[in-house]
Amino acid sequence: MTRSRIIIETATPEEMRPPYNMETGLAGDWYIASDGVLVIKVTGDVLAREGFLYALHELIEAFLCLDRGISQQSVDAFDARFNGDGEPGDDPRAPYRQEHRFACLVEHLVAHELGMTGYGEVR
Repeated sequence: MTRSRIIIETATPEEMRPPYNMETGLAGDWYIASDGVLVIKVTGDVLAREGFLYALHELIEAFLCLDRGISQQSVDAFDARFNGDGEPGDDPRAPYRQEHRFACLVEHLVAHELGMTGYGEVR
């Protein structure tokens, strides 16, 4: 049996990979490490509500991308050159837009279940 692992951890903004180390507030990232481990990093406490929701989003997005043959490299390349408003994954040209938007839906459903009204609203 092949063993695989997923690591979900908190990171400081400086520990995040570019371009995710440039974001203010909460940020999330996923990548496949050289040993084949799926790594998910968020800049918030993964055991606090918002950090958990960011980690959940990244986990869903990563799994859907990998399952559908959308490489980490193509996601990273798009994110690195993105200069529009909002999140790169919301851009219609994003190679992972469908996967990102579905992860957003699940993230917001869980936030609603946690009683976090107004979660994700731009202030």
